[in-house]
Amino acid sequence: MSFYSNTNVEARPMGLDLGAVMRQVYLWLALGLLVAFGVSFAVGNSAVATYEAALSGARSAAAARAALSSSILFNPVIWLGSLIAYFVLAFALQPIIMRARPAIGSLFYLLFTALFGFMISSIFLAYQPGTIAMAFVATAGMFGAMTIVGYTTKMDLSRWGSLLLMALIGLIIASIVNIFLNSTAIYWLISYAGVIIFVGLTAYDTQWIKNNAAMVAASGDGDGAQRLALVGAFHLFLDFMNLFLFILRILGGGSRRS
Repeated sequence: MSFYSNTNVEARPMGLDLGAVMRQVYLWLALGLLVAFGVSFAVGNSAVATYEAALSGARSAAAARAALSSSILFNPVIWLGSLIAYFVLAFALQPIIMRARPAIGSLFYLLFTALFGFMISSIFLAYQPGTIAMAFVATAGMFGAMTIVGYTTKMDLSRWGSLLLMALIGLIIASIVNIFLNSTAIYWLISYAGVIIFVGLTAYDTQWIKNNAAMVAASGDGDGAQRLALVGAFHLFLDFMNLFLFILRILGGGSRRS
Protein backbone atom coordinates (compact mmCIF):
# COMPACT_ATOMS: atom_id res chain seq x y z
CA MET A 1 0.00 0.00 0.00
CA SER A 2 1.38 3.41 -0.96
CA PHE A 3 0.96 6.49 1.12
CA TYR A 4 1.61 8.79 -1.83
CA SER A 5 0.29 7.48 -5.12
CA ASN A 6 0.03 10.53 -7.40
CA THR A 7 2.62 9.69 -10.04
CA ASN A 8 1.72 12.70 -12.21
CA VAL A 9 3.05 15.28 -9.80
CA GLU A 10 6.12 17.08 -11.08
CA ALA A 11 9.10 17.30 -8.77
CA ARG A 12 9.06 20.55 -6.85
CA PRO A 13 12.37 20.99 -5.01
CA MET A 14 11.64 22.22 -1.50
CA GLY A 15 14.73 21.04 0.33
CA LEU A 16 13.13 17.65 0.92
CA ASP A 17 15.04 14.41 0.84
CA LEU A 18 14.57 10.97 2.33
CA GLY A 19 16.72 11.77 5.36
CA ALA A 20 14.77 14.95 6.12
CA VAL A 21 11.42 13.13 6.03
CA MET A 22 12.72 10.26 8.18
CA ARG A 23 14.08 12.75 10.73
CA GLN A 24 10.58 14.24 11.00
CA VAL A 25 9.18 10.76 11.64
CA TYR A 26 11.58 10.05 14.48
CA LEU A 27 11.23 13.53 15.97
CA TRP A 28 7.46 13.07 16.17
CA LEU A 29 7.98 9.56 17.57
CA ALA A 30 10.31 10.89 20.26
CA LEU A 31 7.86 13.67 21.15
CA GLY A 32 4.98 11.18 21.32
CA LEU A 33 6.95 8.88 23.63
CA LEU A 34 7.91 11.84 25.82
CA VAL A 35 4.26 12.88 26.14
CA ALA A 36 3.05 9.32 26.80
CA PHE A 37 5.64 8.47 29.43
CA GLY A 38 5.35 11.94 30.97
CA VAL A 39 1.59 11.61 31.43
CA SER A 40 1.95 8.01 32.59
CA PHE A 41 4.61 8.96 35.16
CA ALA A 42 2.66 11.95 36.47
CA VAL A 43 -0.65 10.12 36.85
CA GLY A 44 0.89 6.84 38.01
CA ASN A 45 3.08 8.42 40.67
CA SER A 46 0.17 10.52 41.88
CA ALA A 47 -1.72 7.25 42.44
CA VAL A 48 1.33 5.74 44.15
CA ALA A 49 1.58 8.76 46.48
CA THR A 50 -2.13 8.44 47.29
CA TYR A 51 -1.70 4.74 48.03
CA GLU A 52 1.37 5.22 50.22
CA ALA A 53 -0.24 8.07 52.15
CA ALA A 54 -3.34 5.96 52.71
CA LEU A 55 -1.25 2.94 53.66
CA SER A 56 0.64 4.88 56.30
CA GLY A 57 -2.62 5.91 57.96
CA ALA A 58 -4.60 2.74 57.34
CA ARG A 59 -4.66 -0.49 59.25
CA SER A 60 -4.55 -2.71 56.18
CA ALA A 61 -3.46 -2.72 52.55
CA ALA A 62 -7.10 -3.32 51.59
CA ALA A 63 -8.09 -0.02 53.20
CA ALA A 64 -5.23 1.72 51.38
CA ARG A 65 -6.35 0.26 48.06
CA ALA A 66 -9.87 1.47 48.76
CA ALA A 67 -8.46 4.97 49.17
CA LEU A 68 -7.12 4.77 45.61
CA SER A 69 -10.68 5.21 44.35
CA SER A 70 -10.18 8.92 44.93
CA SER A 71 -7.29 8.97 42.45
CA ILE A 72 -7.93 10.31 38.94
CA LEU A 73 -6.60 7.00 37.62
CA PHE A 74 -9.52 5.09 39.12
CA ASN A 75 -12.27 7.65 38.62
CA PRO A 76 -14.85 5.63 36.65
CA VAL A 77 -16.15 8.60 34.64
CA ILE A 78 -12.68 9.77 33.63
CA TRP A 79 -11.52 6.20 32.95
CA LEU A 80 -14.52 5.35 30.75
CA GLY A 81 -14.30 8.63 28.88
CA SER A 82 -10.58 8.13 28.28
CA LEU A 83 -11.14 4.56 27.10
CA ILE A 84 -13.79 5.61 24.58
CA ALA A 85 -11.67 8.54 23.35
CA TYR A 86 -8.65 6.25 23.02
CA PHE A 87 -10.42 3.73 20.79
CA VAL A 88 -12.07 6.44 18.70
CA LEU A 89 -8.72 8.13 18.10
CA ALA A 90 -6.91 4.84 17.50
CA PHE A 91 -9.16 4.17 14.50
CA ALA A 92 -9.68 7.77 13.37
CA LEU A 93 -6.22 9.27 13.79
CA GLN A 94 -4.72 8.24 10.46
CA PRO A 95 -7.74 9.46 8.43
CA ILE A 96 -7.65 12.73 10.40
CA ILE A 97 -3.96 13.20 9.64
CA MET A 98 -4.52 12.45 5.95
CA ARG A 99 -7.43 14.88 5.56
CA ALA A 100 -6.75 17.71 8.00
CA ARG A 101 -4.02 20.32 7.97
CA PRO A 102 -0.74 19.03 9.42
CA ALA A 103 -1.07 21.30 12.46
CA ILE A 104 -4.46 19.77 13.31
CA GLY A 105 -3.12 16.27 12.70
CA SER A 106 -0.20 16.90 15.03
CA LEU A 107 -2.53 18.02 17.83
CA PHE A 108 -4.63 14.87 17.50
CA TYR A 109 -1.47 12.75 17.42
CA LEU A 110 -0.23 14.28 20.67
CA LEU A 111 -3.68 13.87 22.22
CA PHE A 112 -3.60 10.17 21.31
CA THR A 113 -0.15 9.70 22.88
CA ALA A 114 -1.32 11.46 26.05
CA LEU A 115 -4.38 9.18 26.24
CA PHE A 116 -2.16 6.14 25.75
CA GLY A 117 0.06 7.33 28.58
CA PHE A 118 -2.96 7.75 30.84
CA MET A 119 -4.24 4.27 29.96
CA ILE A 120 -0.97 2.58 30.97
CA SER A 121 -0.19 4.72 34.03
CA SER A 122 -1.24 1.91 36.38
CA ILE A 123 2.10 0.21 35.58
CA PHE A 124 3.62 2.42 38.29
CA LEU A 125 1.34 0.72 40.80
CA ALA A 126 1.88 -2.76 39.43
CA TYR A 127 5.66 -2.84 38.90
CA GLN A 128 8.82 -1.72 40.62
CA PRO A 129 10.46 1.39 39.07
CA GLY A 130 13.59 -0.65 38.34
CA THR A 131 11.55 -3.18 36.38
CA ILE A 132 9.91 -0.42 34.34
CA ALA A 133 13.30 1.16 33.62
CA MET A 134 14.75 -2.20 32.60
CA ALA A 135 11.81 -2.87 30.29
CA PHE A 136 12.21 0.57 28.70
CA VAL A 137 15.94 0.06 28.06
CA ALA A 138 15.32 -3.42 26.62
CA THR A 139 12.53 -2.06 24.42
CA ALA A 140 14.64 0.85 23.18
CA GLY A 141 17.48 -1.51 22.26
CA MET A 142 15.25 -4.03 20.51
CA PHE A 143 13.20 -1.35 18.76
CA GLY A 144 16.32 0.50 17.62
CA ALA A 145 17.87 -2.67 16.21
CA MET A 146 14.74 -3.65 14.30
CA THR A 147 14.08 -0.19 12.90
CA ILE A 148 17.66 -0.20 11.55
CA VAL A 149 17.00 -3.61 10.01
CA GLY A 150 13.78 -2.33 8.43
CA TYR A 151 15.55 0.75 7.06
CA THR A 152 18.63 -0.99 5.65
CA THR A 153 17.43 -4.42 4.52
CA LYS A 154 17.11 -5.11 0.80
CA MET A 155 14.49 -7.79 1.48
CA ASP A 156 10.92 -6.82 0.63
CA LEU A 157 9.01 -7.02 3.92
CA SER A 158 5.63 -6.09 2.44
CA ARG A 159 4.59 -9.75 2.22
CA TRP A 160 4.99 -10.02 5.98
CA GLY A 161 2.40 -7.32 6.64
CA SER A 162 -0.69 -9.49 6.24
CA LEU A 163 0.90 -12.34 8.21
CA LEU A 164 1.78 -10.04 11.09
CA LEU A 165 -1.71 -8.54 11.03
CA MET A 166 -3.29 -11.99 11.24
CA ALA A 167 -0.93 -12.91 14.07
CA LEU A 168 -1.88 -9.70 15.88
CA ILE A 169 -5.60 -10.47 15.54
CA GLY A 170 -4.94 -13.96 16.91
CA LEU A 171 -3.03 -12.41 19.81
CA ILE A 172 -5.95 -10.11 20.65
CA ILE A 173 -8.41 -13.01 20.54
CA ALA A 174 -6.15 -15.14 22.76
CA SER A 175 -5.84 -12.26 25.24
CA ILE A 176 -9.62 -11.91 25.46
CA VAL A 177 -10.08 -15.68 25.90
CA ASN A 178 -7.45 -15.75 28.64
CA ILE A 179 -9.38 -13.17 30.65
CA PHE A 180 -11.86 -15.97 31.32
CA LEU A 181 -9.43 -18.91 31.40
CA ASN A 182 -6.77 -17.12 33.47
CA SER A 183 -4.18 -19.63 32.21
CA THR A 184 -0.56 -18.98 33.20
CA ALA A 185 0.69 -20.92 30.18
CA ILE A 186 -1.42 -18.83 27.77
CA TYR A 187 -0.31 -15.66 29.58
CA TRP A 188 3.35 -16.42 28.90
CA LEU A 189 2.64 -17.57 25.35
CA ILE A 190 0.84 -14.28 24.65
CA SER A 191 3.68 -12.27 26.19
CA TYR A 192 6.44 -13.84 24.10
CA ALA A 193 4.30 -13.91 20.95
CA GLY A 194 3.57 -10.21 21.46
CA VAL A 195 7.28 -9.41 21.55
CA ILE A 196 7.88 -11.37 18.33
CA ILE A 197 4.93 -9.78 16.54
CA PHE A 198 5.83 -6.19 17.43
CA VAL A 199 9.50 -6.76 16.66
CA GLY A 200 8.38 -7.83 13.19
CA LEU A 201 5.97 -4.91 12.86
CA THR A 202 8.74 -2.47 13.77
CA ALA A 203 10.87 -3.64 10.84
CA TYR A 204 7.86 -3.82 8.50
CA ASP A 205 6.56 -0.35 9.40
CA THR A 206 10.02 1.20 9.11
CA GLN A 207 10.44 -0.13 5.58
CA TRP A 208 6.91 1.03 4.66
CA ILE A 209 7.69 4.52 5.98
CA LYS A 210 11.04 4.62 4.16
CA ASN A 211 9.51 3.60 0.83
CA ASN A 212 6.75 6.21 1.07
CA ALA A 213 9.13 8.87 2.42
CA ALA A 214 11.24 8.46 -0.71
CA MET A 215 8.19 9.10 -2.92
CA VAL A 216 7.01 12.08 -0.88
CA ALA A 217 10.50 13.58 -0.83
CA ALA A 218 10.81 13.14 -4.62
CA SER A 219 7.49 14.92 -5.12
CA GLY A 220 8.61 17.90 -3.05
CA ASP A 221 5.25 17.91 -1.25
CA GLY A 222 5.92 19.59 2.09
CA ASP A 223 2.45 18.93 3.51
CA GLY A 224 2.65 15.32 2.34
CA ALA A 225 5.97 14.95 4.13
CA GLN A 226 4.47 16.27 7.37
CA ARG A 227 1.48 13.95 7.07
CA LEU A 228 3.69 10.95 6.40
CA ALA A 229 5.88 11.91 9.36
CA LEU A 230 2.83 11.90 11.64
CA VAL A 231 1.40 8.66 10.23
CA GLY A 232 4.81 6.98 10.45
CA ALA A 233 5.34 8.22 14.00
CA PHE A 234 1.87 6.92 14.92
CA HIS A 235 2.68 3.43 13.61
CA LEU A 236 6.10 3.30 15.28
CA PHE A 237 4.68 4.72 18.52
CA LEU A 238 2.21 1.82 18.71
CA ASP A 239 5.00 -0.65 17.91
CA PHE A 240 7.26 0.77 20.63
CA MET A 241 4.62 1.03 23.33
CA ASN A 242 3.16 -2.42 22.75
CA LEU A 243 6.62 -3.96 22.62
CA PHE A 244 7.41 -2.18 25.89
CA LEU A 245 4.26 -3.51 27.57
CA PHE A 246 4.93 -7.10 26.52
CA ILE A 247 8.55 -6.92 27.65
CA LEU A 248 7.36 -5.41 30.94
CA ARG A 249 5.00 -8.39 31.39
CA ILE A 250 7.93 -10.75 30.90
CA LEU A 251 10.31 -8.89 33.22
CA GLY A 252 7.60 -7.89 35.68
CA GLY A 253 8.03 -10.40 38.43
CA GLY A 254 8.63 -7.49 40.82
CA SER A 255 5.19 -6.30 41.83
CA ARG A 256 5.05 -3.02 43.71
CA ARG A 257 2.01 -3.97 45.75
CA SER A 258 0.85 -7.27 47.16
